[in-house]
Amino acid sequence: MSGYTVSMTDPTNVLYEFDTDHGHYQVVDMVYDGRSARVLFSGVQRAAQSGLATDGKNNLLFDYNQRMFELVVGCQPKRLLLIGGGMYTLPMALLAELLDITIDVVELDEGLESVAKQYFGLRKDKRLTIIHDDGYNFLATSKATYDMILIDAYTHEQAEPRLGSAEAVSHLTRQLAAGGVIVYNVIASYFGKRSQALRGLVDQYQKQNYADVALFPASQSLSLWLPQNLILVAQLGAETNLDQYIRYQRLSDNARPFNVSRDLTNLM
Repeated sequence: MSGYTVSMTDPTNVLYEFDTDHGHYQVVDMVYDGRSARVLFSGVQRAAQSGLATDGKNNLLFDYNQRMFELVVGCQPKRLLLIGGGMYTLPMALLAELLDITIDVVELDEGLESVAKQYFGLRKDKRLTIIHDDGYNFLATSKATYDMILIDAYTHEQAEPRLGSAEAVSHLTRQLAAGGVIVYNVIASYFGKRSQALRGLVDQYQKQNYADVALFPASQSLSLWLPQNLILVAQLGAETNLDQYIRYQRLSDNARPFNVSRDLTNLM
């Protein structure tokens, strides 16, 4: 889910409006953040849930989706779990890029799948398995093991609180292969009172003794005192391609991770 809320003055064309057991949605063709795009909104254009760029450029519409895509491509996992499918734009991009990957997607809202097929290009692929279940329940009951797990589970503007709990982190750790990686989309501010959920999540992974816990801004355009998409990355075990990727990013002024160890006590 994006942290962006559309201005009602933006040019829009509502293609389809529908309800599921979990909410009201609109599929809208519009100019989103300066790009021609098709976007799924919850409510009445209140919160952008998924988006597909229609301007012919390769990068994904939402910055946080693009950061996740880059991390997966950098790590080259064979088995990937994504909790929170939306319109399935991220897994479809990864399947096109990585020929050896298999992806399980857990999406609570079963009513979104047919819309994704009709309006967002979701196609059948033997490497893609879609599971309609609550993300926490899946983690608590699944026996599968993954090289990488991505979490992007929001109900409209609210994160699923149980996925940030100590129990969820334990379930995630159990399902990771040696050297496995967790990538978590968090909507929060980095500083101030609205950083509390972020601080709690970072603390949970540090308590689990992950080898590296890094935090990236999805983009560089917003004040760190404002809620925005932040990418938490936690690596389990020995050095992997992720460790090399993080080292590279720490040398880049455009995508430098935060110094979590230094800043954690100063987030308030």
